[in-house]
Amino acid sequence: MNDATEPRQVRAAFADGDRLQDAVSRLSTSGFDRAEMSLPSAAGVSNDLAAEAKPASTEADARQLRTLGASLAGTAAALAAVGVTVASGGAAAPAVAAAVAAGGVAGGTTFAVHGAADKAEQKDRDARAEAGDLVLTVRTRTAAMRSQAEAILRAAGAMDIETI
Repeated sequence: MNDATEPRQVRAAFADGDRLQDAVSRLSTSGFDRAEMSLPSAAGVSNDLAAEAKPASTEADARQLRTLGASLAGTAAALAAVGVTVASGGAAAPAVAAAVAAGGVAGGTTFAVHGAADKAEQKDRDARAEAGDLVLTVRTRTAAMRSQAEAILRAAGAMDIETI
């Protein structure tokens, strides 16, 4: 393959999760696809085009997923309640009220579970940052994209930027 089409990666280490989130946001708004960004595991950092990597996500992404999960659980309960009400001709109003309450509980529980998982992931990122192992990789296909990714990463406060 020639340099114009050969996939390459730009890797950068970050001192903290906030700088990493800033880099992901800057890359996304500059046209880089989220599917081309990842957070390699500690073992994957030395591998060429690391296969074992988690998608790069930000706190905003996690918040949106929590809201989506809670909303879906609440909506499902509300739709079930409407179906029961229509099918019973309105006689099932007390059951509908209970179903709506259950939907609220389901939505709240979903939100809490996602929140706990996000806190655990943030603790992991903080520990990786302290160990100097918080790394973001960006797959690029052209030299121009590599240069742009490097500049964006540098502007976001990345350290040890390298192209593989």
